[in-house]
Amino acid sequence: MRKILMAVLAFAVMASAASAGTNEIVYNLGADPRTIDPALNNALDGANVDVNIFEGLLRTSTSGLPEPGCAESWYISDDGMTWTFHLRENLKWSDGQPLTASHFRDGFLRALDPETGSPYAYYAFFIKNGEAFYNSKASRDEVGLSAPDNKTLVINLEYQNPLMLDYMSFQLFAPARMDIVSENPRAWAARPETLISNGPFMLESWKHGDGGEMTLVKNPHYWDADSVKAERLHFVFINDPNTAYAAFRAGRIDYMGDPPSQMTPMLIKTGQAKVLPALGTAFCDFNMKRKPFDDVRVRRAFTLAIDRRIIVDKITMSGQVPAGGLVCGGIPGTTDAQDFRTEGGSFLPERANVEEARRLLAEAGYPNGEGFPKVSYKYNSNAGNKQMAEALQGMWKQVLGVEVELLNEEWKVFIETRNRMDYDIARDAWIMDFVDAMSILEQFISTSPQNKTGYNNPKFDEAMRNAAYEMDHVKRINYLHEAEKLLMEDLPAAPIYFYTSLEMMSKRVRNIYKTSLGWIIFRNAEIVH
Repeated sequence: MRKILMAVLAFAVMASAASAGTNEIVYNLGADPRTIDPALNNALDGANVDVNIFEGLLRTSTSGLPEPGCAESWYISDDGMTWTFHLRENLKWSDGQPLTASHFRDGFLRALDPETGSPYAYYAFFIKNGEAFYNSKASRDEVGLSAPDNKTLVINLEYQNPLMLDYMSFQLFAPARMDIVSENPRAWAARPETLISNGPFMLESWKHGDGGEMTLVKNPHYWDADSVKAERLHFVFINDPNTAYAAFRAGRIDYMGDPPSQMTPMLIKTGQAKVLPALGTAFCDFNMKRKPFDDVRVRRAFTLAIDRRIIVDKITMSGQVPAGGLVCGGIPGTTDAQDFRTEGGSFLPERANVEEARRLLAEAGYPNGEGFPKVSYKYNSNAGNKQMAEALQGMWKQVLGVEVELLNEEWKVFIETRNRMDYDIARDAWIMDFVDAMSILEQFISTSPQNKTGYNNPKFDEAMRNAAYEMDHVKRINYLHEAEKLLMEDLPAAPIYFYTSLEMMSKRVRNIYKTSLGWIIFRNAEIVH
């Protein structure tokens, strides 16, 4: 308790403005983002900064659907292969410079440029010659992007994209100021003086590291600035849920998620915490490039040894659902009658299948865990993640007789560790980028920059490729069902539970909107005096 009180006292000095009557909203972002470069970020913390400082041709509405953003209208050709977007009048960057269609073309090309190394570059492969440019088989000028005038962006497609409007509201498709970015491609987004943006807020300061903070201020040049009520957003990086909750109770934080798990049921029951729908899955990755996890029998044994019901009832305790597959509920299926998860059924039991897990491990050559090599489970430092890690460690020991070492790392280090596959088993989770099954499945495509397991199944890749090119809704969803089935046979990752989302909001603020994709939108937020 003394440690928590000391942390809160320190935080009180840092964030004293939160309750001092200023027009500032304080939000616990949780972690210092690895990056907020919209072409390089692939984490939710960075996305929650980007969604408030950048804006695409479209933006996300408070109903969760895409709506006109920088583009006020668009036209689709009869064959569906050409989209023409018309920008609003007098768009400007946060430094007051004019924002033109060429800036959007530059942003899209930067996302596709192999020199950039965007983890989401494949999202833009629907653009004509986009994939060829990414693979250095086409020039920039051959990519299907043109800006015939300052207010018009034309996109020619390689193939039709059923999620086109959703994509145009995603962070990857933000405009770019190449006069600034080209001077320092890796660090321009880390400093307020060079992070020029075009959204409702702009970066004023950023103190990096644990215990750090970030301040955003209202962008006076935003096209919809009259609707933006808050003058300042103060994002703090408190990783420990107990410390964050204590700061919230002390009035030093206005908005936060994920209070201490042991307090969650009471906070929900009393209405202090609100459960929101969320589209995401918690799972753990297996490094298929390392023994013994190159053996599917070992991966399945570890997966079946997990008691998912115990985890959601005793550890997370926020209404999460045991994951019977990788794709969560709430994702469209072939018809409106059933969602994707209901249609696909459950591939995994809620309770551990002890007998089958032990049989598989013995068949792989490790009866009762005998002779099993030393392996570790890596996770990013967080009290909830630690509880989860200890629970998994205990289940694997009890069911399989296997000792698994637990290794925790600071968030930025962990992300890099996992990306370069320096692990045996690693914590992972995926919040959907779009309300579509492809959003989580495509990270396992063999060539995807998001593939952190070494998974490579040509049949899976083919099913995903077929889904990408298919515009018939029923056929497309069936291809995605086929892909998930293959994935659950091979198990490069072990699904654990489907997410819910918690929020705690002080009475001094309102109109903060959290989407089912986890994005927190502050452009309509205001302080109630």
